[in-house]
Amino acid sequence: MFSIILGGLLGGALRGIIGIAKSLILKKEEQINYGWFFVSVAIAMAIGIIAASCMGGGFEVALLSGYAGTDILESLVKLKFKEKFENAVAKLKV
Repeated sequence: MFSIILGGLLGGALRGIIGIAKSLILKKEEQINYGWFFVSVAIAMAIGIIAASCMGGGFEVALLSGYAGTDILESLVKLKFKEKFENAVAKLKV
């Protein structure tokens, strides 16, 4: 369980740091808002832990799922509730 949490934390942190670094590279005149930086990395780490917990597996799977984070959670929700969404849409069309 510790390896899943650690993998999710590291994957989420990496995703958050890369996202902010990418933003700074594309917008060179922008300054770093350190408060926002730490909040966004912390949120990415929390989402990484949740995604890693959903996927299971070892450290490597947890690291990858922590990095993919919200993408994995969104896909899992779509798969789980696909039939419910399709039924709701069908009812709206009638």
